[in-house]
Amino acid sequence: MSREDGVDHPSINDIYDAKSAAEKFTTKPQVSEAALLAISAASQLLATLRLPALSLFVRANAFHIPSALRIVSEACVVEQLREAGPQGLHVRELGAKTGTDPALLGRALRLLATHYIFTEIRPNVFVNNRISSMIDTGADSSVLTALARSKKDNPTRQHGISNVQGDKYSSSNATMAALVDMSTDEVFKASSFLPEVALANDTSKTSFQLAFRYDDSLWELYEKYPGYAQRLQTSMGAWSKFQPQQLNVQGFNWSGLPESSLVRAPHLKFIVQDREQVIQGVSIPTWEGDPEKKKILETGQVKLEAQDFFEAQPSHVGQAAVFFLRFVTHNWPTPDNVKMLRHLHEVASPATRVIITDHLVPYACPPPLELTCIEGATPPTPPAPLLANLGEANSDIYTLDFSMAALHNAQERTLEDFKEMTQAAGWKVERVFQSSGSTLGQIVCTKA
Repeated sequence: MSREDGVDHPSINDIYDAKSAAEKFTTKPQVSEAALLAISAASQLLATLRLPALSLFVRANAFHIPSALRIVSEACVVEQLREAGPQGLHVRELGAKTGTDPALLGRALRLLATHYIFTEIRPNVFVNNRISSMIDTGADSSVLTALARSKKDNPTRQHGISNVQGDKYSSSNATMAALVDMSTDEVFKASSFLPEVALANDTSKTSFQLAFRYDDSLWELYEKYPGYAQRLQTSMGAWSKFQPQQLNVQGFNWSGLPESSLVRAPHLKFIVQDREQVIQGVSIPTWEGDPEKKKILETGQVKLEAQDFFEAQPSHVGQAAVFFLRFVTHNWPTPDNVKMLRHLHEVASPATRVIITDHLVPYACPPPLELTCIEGATPPTPPAPLLANLGEANSDIYTLDFSMAALHNAQERTLEDFKEMTQAAGWKVERVFQSSGSTLGQIVCTKA
């Protein structure tokens, strides 16, 4: 395929550039699908050839990788290496600007380089590569190292709550950095307590609450510490880097909505709801701080509205033709989602639809036959002997599932889970839209 397009696939030694012809080539559907099959086959071959004891040891100690990632992120390594260029920097120079132990920093970088994140070009001298460069915030390293040094006055608050500097994530270029830092901080810490919750069969507290000795939910922590909230908000933009952006527009037929709808095509209008603290402290400043987004607010095309999802919806919401829940249900346990969906059901007109955009967790075996009756629900079957879910090629969805469990006692869901959950709230799954090679999907529901 690369010969037909006149472009080579990016090398691991390249610096990531989303606008390059090589990177655009990797996002073509046929290229993505071929890559998934190759990754699945390669990982299954690795699992077959490696000694079972060694496979178990490597997996059981994989938690050191996020530790190393957080060290290099807090030490502003990626930005320093970007400014140094192809000659790289020695770990002594990298650690000096933030007061980070150069010996441990070098070991962290070598662990990551062994997993193809960064490249060691000479002993203790490192450069960025295609993977590490994605964490680049684009900011001047002197700005970030100053922020990092300011954290040393109060590096960690009570029980592991970090002194997160929200300014680090104020740029739209910082989306992957925000996602990586969040994953290696609160998600990583919370996950270590997930076995305690599971084995005790007690969900009265989340793994996050046990790890941080924190009585309130993660959402309250985000509201109390704005740096965390800013990081979360910025991290949401990272999903477009590894999920097809076409999904939201090539799924549900927005242009088929009646002209009288509150939401209609081709000029969509939205009421964006979130918790009051999020709307006031994050959403409004973010939208008003971006000239293009501010213009949309001023035209009335988008309205930002504070709403508790577990309380009755205001009557004007019932005018909507579509309730669009994007990455909402995976944040909550099923009983909470049922309550949320029931409130929408109460104000919905007979023609109103609920569209849930979230991940659809594939089984590691062929799906149940009864689910294949739902339009769009039959996934392609990979060639034998590959796993039905393509194994490690799709491992990100199962990692995200455990993240939701650790943070909220929530989950990513199979289609069967969505079917049961929506039925309990008075909705019926009508059809599913899902792009080939992606676990992200749209579940379209009508009133039952």
